[in-house]
Amino acid sequence: MRTAVKILAGAGILLVVLAVGIVIAVSTVDVNTLIGPIQTRMKAATGRDLAVRGGGRIALSLHPKVVLSDVTLSNAPWATAPQMVTAQRLELEVALLPLLARRFELIEFALVGPVIALESDGKGQNNWEWPPAPGQPPTATSGTPAMAMVFGTGNIEITNGSLTYRDGRGGDVTRVAIDRLFLRARDPAAPMAAEFRGRVNEVPLAVEGTLGPLGALLQKQWPYPVSLQGEVAGRKAALATKLRAEDKKYTFDDLRIAFGANALTGSFTALMGGPRPKLTFDLSGPALALNELPLPVAVPSAPPPAATKAAAWLFPDVPVDFALLRLVDADGTLAIGKLVPPHGVTLDNLRVHVVLDGGKIAVPAFSALAWGGTFAGSFSIDASQSGTSILVLHVDGKGLALGTLLAAAGVHREVRGGKTDIALNLTMRGVSPHAWASTATGTVQAVAGPATLVNTKLDLGTPLDSLLNAVNPFRATDPSTELVCSVVRLPLANGVAHVDRTIAIETAKVGVSAIGTLDFRNETLDLGFQPKVRKGVTISVPNIAGLVRLSGPFRSPQVKVDAVGSAAAIASIGAAIGTGGWSLVGQTLFSWAEGSGPGPCQVALGAPAGKATSAAAKSEQPSSLPGEVGKAIGKLFGK
Repeated sequence: MRTAVKILAGAGILLVVLAVGIVIAVSTVDVNTLIGPIQTRMKAATGRDLAVRGGGRIALSLHPKVVLSDVTLSNAPWATAPQMVTAQRLELEVALLPLLARRFELIEFALVGPVIALESDGKGQNNWEWPPAPGQPPTATSGTPAMAMVFGTGNIEITNGSLTYRDGRGGDVTRVAIDRLFLRARDPAAPMAAEFRGRVNEVPLAVEGTLGPLGALLQKQWPYPVSLQGEVAGRKAALATKLRAEDKKYTFDDLRIAFGANALTGSFTALMGGPRPKLTFDLSGPALALNELPLPVAVPSAPPPAATKAAAWLFPDVPVDFALLRLVDADGTLAIGKLVPPHGVTLDNLRVHVVLDGGKIAVPAFSALAWGGTFAGSFSIDASQSGTSILVLHVDGKGLALGTLLAAAGVHREVRGGKTDIALNLTMRGVSPHAWASTATGTVQAVAGPATLVNTKLDLGTPLDSLLNAVNPFRATDPSTELVCSVVRLPLANGVAHVDRTIAIETAKVGVSAIGTLDFRNETLDLGFQPKVRKGVTISVPNIAGLVRLSGPFRSPQVKVDAVGSAAAIASIGAAIGTGGWSLVGQTLFSWAEGSGPGPCQVALGAPAGKATSAAAKSEQPSSLPGEVGKAIGKLFGK
């Protein structure tokens, strides 16, 4: 027993002596002798200068740390910032036993409070890429991450730092706030655990997961697995893929992305090294809700000059930031089962091809199902210059449901039939939806076919219902209105549409044509509608309006009915029309009502209107009308 006690006591004394010897040995290590080799290794690998302005020390523990204060890594000669990296502290956790022999073996690398400035020069150079060290082939170091190459460790931690990426071509800056970035592996052959918490352009991210082994990454053993999950902007998110890298081309195969209720699968490729990254993709998914995506929203630095008036615009005068379009180039296809925008109609079975080049985005072809019909067309946005954009839009909608379109306009009523075709061909300029509408040039056309509009439960509080009730007195007596056709064709020039019989309605009993102006610059309209009853339909004259005027702002126009159609009102509405004004409207409706000319819808679509002679107009004009009413209607017919 005494022998055992003596052995244990001797072992304890030996351990104490050994521990004291280790402490003495480590404490006598001159940190400056370690800093020099690190600086030399970094200079050889990157061509950059590593400076330690705050000196260094060794923090003793089971795994001693070399702590370097106020550390900087110089930038590329052409870069805007003098330093690529500055850090409050650089902590290097080292192996204990090699340290006793004055050998430096790194276990973990940590940066505390770093400021990392990444940028491109707009000509294909990036400041995180450096030329090979003298005497080494380019493939040995060129484009290889400095951290892994120099330190050979999979344990990396960055806390309380920031990173910026400046695009040298457009000057746009991406900002990343790093609360914590952590990579850890048991050894270079084991998968790495990864964690990131922070913000990207003010979008909060908290993700974790696993990456492939560091050794596989350094030895370029492809494919390299990546699996991450967590929260982005407060919503559940996940990413899984297999990465391949060839020179400056990075391919993500078997890509699976989930964000909230959204899910996409497919492939994605990023080609780096040019003026901008070039992205190619082929993605598909069952659903995509845009309001769930963490897309950045541009906030104007100051409110627009007419802030009070701008708030009332139907088309908001809020700038749209297209800066992201100038950061990358892209070419790819997207197939979505259901696309749900933040506002507006849901698109089903969306198929779209996108080409993005130098801030110019082109969609040469897209198709989708919506409003009970189909949409197809193309559009482009030229946002290559900051502060403005040019939009070109071509859209054809076929077989749309009239009832759904009316509901979107705020008119809710039962509609049977009424397949509608629309066509948009517009060129617009500006930085906001209001500016685009104010400069729109081209045509907007909507044509609705036969339909039955049920006249019960009408909401006469809406301007459109009030207008239809004024031009069609049969709505108040008939259970339904049998719509033959309706046409809205707006020829736009710099945001102004001059309507010359290009708005028309035909029912089984009434025909209506309109002239006037819609001004998208100040969002006001002034339209005059003249109704005409078909021949053979009996109705007393007092129930027919000679002129219905719709005028005022787009949001709240007013309907005014003039039973005799005053000459002053007729003149003011038709003043901008240089083709005969109300005279031709009257002749067109007169001929149609008598069955001797094209209908209002045909004229609205561009068919030549038949000309009624003065004698014919006189002979068909009722002779029993009161004097003032007769004179007014005569004016409507050009008399």
